Amino acid sequence: MKKHIIYFTILLSQIIGCGQEKYNSLFWEISGNGLTESSYLYGTMHTQDERAFQFKEGVMDAFNHAEIYAMELNMDSVDQTALLSKLIMDSTYSLKTLLTADEYTLVSDFFRDSLGQALFMFERMQPLFTAQMVALRDLEAQQTDALDIYFFKEAKKQKKQTIGLEKTMEQIDAFSAVPYELQAKGLVDAVADYGKEGELDMDAMMDYYVEGNLDKLLEMTIQDEDDEEMAKIFNDIFLVKRNYNMADRAEPYIKKGSTFIAVGAAHLPGKEGIITLLRKKGYKVIAK
Repeated sequence: MKKHIIYFTILLSQIIGCGQEKYNSLFWEISGNGLTESSYLYGTMHTQDERAFQFKEGVMDAFNHAEIYAMELNMDSVDQTALLSKLIMDSTYSLKTLLTADEYTLVSDFFRDSLGQALFMFERMQPLFTAQMVALRDLEAQQTDALDIYFFKEAKKQKKQTIGLEKTMEQIDAFSAVPYELQAKGLVDAVADYGKEGELDMDAMMDYYVEGNLDKLLEMTIQDEDDEEMAKIFNDIFLVKRNYNMADRAEPYIKKGSTFIAVGAAHLPGKEGIITLLRKKGYKVIAK
C-alpha cells in the first residue's frame, strides 16, 4: 500500500503490463487517421521541482501552436468547497476509529514534529489524502506552481480553449473506492517507513521523470506484491477506467484542431494506456 501513495501525489504508478514497447519519452505526437493537424500528448507530474520544467526541444513550440489545451481537470470548473467536502469520511469513521492507539500516536507525532501540523485537523479526512503530505515532504518546490498548473495558466494567458478530460467527482469517486481501512494502513505505513533506506527515492524518481524513462519509473513504483487488493483497485479504477475515459474524450478535440494533452505520466504507457488506446483508434502516436 505504501508504494501506491506516491501515485496520488505525482501520478506515476502503473500496475498494468507494458508489453514489449519501451516508453522513453514524456512527449508524443498524434497524427494520421484523417487529422489535418498534429496534436500532442505530454506526461506531467504534479511537482514544483524545477527539473520538471526543463522541457526538451519542441515541447513549448507544440504547446504554443496548439489551439486547445486538455488536462485531467479543467481548473476553472473545480468547486474547491465541494471537492473538500467529498474528501471527508462518513460520520462513522475517523482516524481514531481506524488506527490503534499506538498507530495514532506514531502518525500524530510525525505530523507535529516533521510537518508542523496537528493531526486532529485531518481527523475526518480520507487517510489517503492525508498521506500525500508525507509523500510531499521531500519534494523540491523551486517553482511557484506545479507543472500541470503552470501549463494551465500559460494556456489561459494564450487564450486557448481549455478543457478537462475528467469530471471532479469522477476523481473523487476513484479516491473513495479505496476502503478506509486500506487508506489508513497506507498512512501508517508511509509514516513508519519514512526515510528508511530502500524506500522510494524521490530524487531518483524525478531523475527518471526528467529523462522520460517511464519504464524505470514503473520498475520503481509497481513493486508492492504484498497488497493484491490495492493493486486491483489501482489497475481497474485509477488507471484503466480513467485511461479509457480520457482517450475517448480527447478524440473530438484532436479532430477539431491541434490539441496539447497534458495528463499524469502514468496514463501514457501500458497495454491500456492512452498511447495504445489512441493507436487502437487508428492514430499514429510517436515519441518526440
